[in-house]
Amino acid sequence: MGQQAAPQQALENALRSIAGSPTVVLITGHPDPDALGSAIAHQRICAELGVPCTIAHVLPVSHRQNRAMVKLLNIDMLQVSNTEDLANFKYLSLVDTSTPEPSIALPADLKLLSVVDHHKMAEVDAPFADIRPQMGASSSIYAEYMLNGLAPLVDGREATRVATALLFGMQTDTNDFTLATGADFAAAAYVRPFCDSDVLKRMGRSIVTASAMSLLGRALSNMLVVRDFAMAGVGQVSSGDRDAIATAADFILQREDLDTVLVYGIVEDRIDGSLRTDSASLEPATFLQTVFGKDRSGKPYGGGRSDKGGFQIPLGVIAECDDKDALWEIVQQVVRTRLSKVMPEIEREYQRLSDSNGHHHHEERERFSREF
Repeated sequence: MGQQAAPQQALENALRSIAGSPTVVLITGHPDPDALGSAIAHQRICAELGVPCTIAHVLPVSHRQNRAMVKLLNIDMLQVSNTEDLANFKYLSLVDTSTPEPSIALPADLKLLSVVDHHKMAEVDAPFADIRPQMGASSSIYAEYMLNGLAPLVDGREATRVATALLFGMQTDTNDFTLATGADFAAAAYVRPFCDSDVLKRMGRSIVTASAMSLLGRALSNMLVVRDFAMAGVGQVSSGDRDAIATAADFILQREDLDTVLVYGIVEDRIDGSLRTDSASLEPATFLQTVFGKDRSGKPYGGGRSDKGGFQIPLGVIAECDDKDALWEIVQQVVRTRLSKVMPEIEREYQRLSDSNGHHHHEERERFSREF
């Protein structure tokens, strides 16, 4: 939506119009550094304008790096498990997304007030919306607000906390600034003098868990390569290790003859996957939507940005299947079949490998897979 006032002034106007009303920043998906940094910045701006603001999430903070960020920056969040947990809030603000968390129903009287995001433009009906796909991170947009005079940073513990969160959000969402734009760099330059360098180092320290290494091993063992594309299924994955799927895709993409990698597994009651690419001709969001389509409400199962994407497909009642090996066979067939519609070579290569191994699928599983 167009705004006559500068973005920071328009956001200030929207927040001043609800002064004193309890507001919630509800993070969509598993909280990541860009969403957390943006949420903290939004909370700081609200505090300056007399708006009570709570940061909330539904899905757990799953990645070790993100849990470290929450702990080191003392981020106080409300974990929401049902609609009633949001009953005391009058207004909703979204950061790093333009769609509310889909796993719970929002209270009917919870009004959407603001949306700040850097992903692709979506239809948004809110008093304030600032969606800029040209930016590398939502944290950069919030830093720009502060740079332009909305709750500007000043020396002090809280400013250090906010600045550190914002810079870490920018750093992670721009792949250590390799995807950053001039506006991102300007935002980073503004917050950098206020940051705690020691905390930044501790949050950014890369540690791979034993279970994540095991998952990477499964990905490498089960990898199917067609030209410069690789896909790998990793089987059942605990919700606490779901981020290891993306880590495995990042690692495999380093192989010199590949430019696109898709890794997937079963997480709880869904197929959960990550796509990574260096291809200049492949747009992750479009590719994943073409492969996996949309749900009944018209929402794509997958999305992404220039170099990465992800997808989640609910398994429905078959998630209750006691035969986990049979369930995994069905999931692999579903993913292969969908991908083969775009890349027919995948099914041919799989059949070649299957024939060479003397492997045959049960007819009933094949029928179930086609109908899934």
